Amino acid sequence: MTEKTRGLNGYEAIDRMYTATEDGDMELLLTCFASDAVVWHADDEVEQDVDTCLQRIAQLGPASSKVAYEDRRMTAVGQQVFLQHTLTADLLTGSRLRLPAFMRVELSPDGLISRLEEYYDSRATDVLAEAGL
Repeated sequence: MTEKTRGLNGYEAIDRMYTATEDGDMELLLTCFASDAVVWHADDEVEQDVDTCLQRIAQLGPASSKVAYEDRRMTAVGQQVFLQHTLTADLLTGSRLRLPAFMRVELSPDGLISRLEEYYDSRATDVLAEAGL
């Protein structure tokens, strides 16, 4: 991956992913992924296509007054990016999601996300089930 294809900071797709999720902008979020990208979560160990994953993420925005990624950390090694963060959401039910997570992201040669693996304690998402999500 060249500096030109990676953009100014080298990892524009990662920045857009965070911003789009916080803003609930699923169209922008989709632009972060390669057309054949897959998403895998440790809680179910199933590979999903991006559209399936975005359907779940899209539910969070309307059910929340605020969605944010806190404590962001990033380490890049070649075409792999390791992300550590805490996803928070103030749910309209009055509950609060606090989801510390780790992601391993593979970038395609054009700088888009081709594979995303996410690791988190699934018990942290119990608050979403309680909110009907």
